[in-house]
Amino acid sequence: MVRQLTAVVLCAALITGGCASSGGTRVAQDPQAPAVDRALLADYVQKIPAGSKVRIERTAGGSLRGTLLRSTADNVTLQRNTRVPEPPVEVPFSTITRLTLDTGTSTGKTVAIAVGAGVGATFGILFLLAALLGD
Repeated sequence: MVRQLTAVVLCAALITGGCASSGGTRVAQDPQAPAVDRALLADYVQKIPAGSKVRIERTAGGSLRGTLLRSTADNVTLQRNTRVPEPPVEVPFSTITRLTLDTGTSTGKTVAIAVGAGVGATFGILFLLAALLGD
């Protein structure tokens, strides 16, 4: 009886567990944009080679991801990463709070995460079967 109860509790925990990326903002966002030195940001962006993948965070919220085409003293020209081709977007430095290189996730890391999840699920199912059929 104890094994069956344990198996039922573990099954319920696996089914209703939820996921860490279930959406929604978890940390309250500060409505004020942080102070950014525009000259320093412009100097930094002009040193990034054209063709680099970048992520731009805006003062109004939200972000843009794409390929850096050109940067001037006043704005950044970006080709967005979209399924349907779009014209390049010019983003003024006055609306940028942060610009970072977008490195993405490596294939090896993705494969390792998938293998780990598969192994964990397999052992979980085997444990449940052993608990149910162990009587």
